[in-house]
Amino acid sequence: MLPIDEMLKKAGNRYILSLIIAKRTRQLNEGANPLVELEEKHKPLFVALQEFLEDKIQFEFVEE
Repeated sequence: MLPIDEMLKKAGNRYILSLIIAKRTRQLNEGANPLVELEEKHKPLFVALQEFLEDKIQFEFVEE
């Protein structure tokens, strides 16, 4: 089970978390290599969540 509260603390809020995970899931669906090794094959969404938990995904806020 994924600790959602921990992910929310890292991202700041649910909206930002959903944007980060959606973008990474899209990248994985388009053929990007996973940044984590999992014992079993999982869907891209789960892989993106695990990458975020393990701090493999970097993000920054850009003001326009």
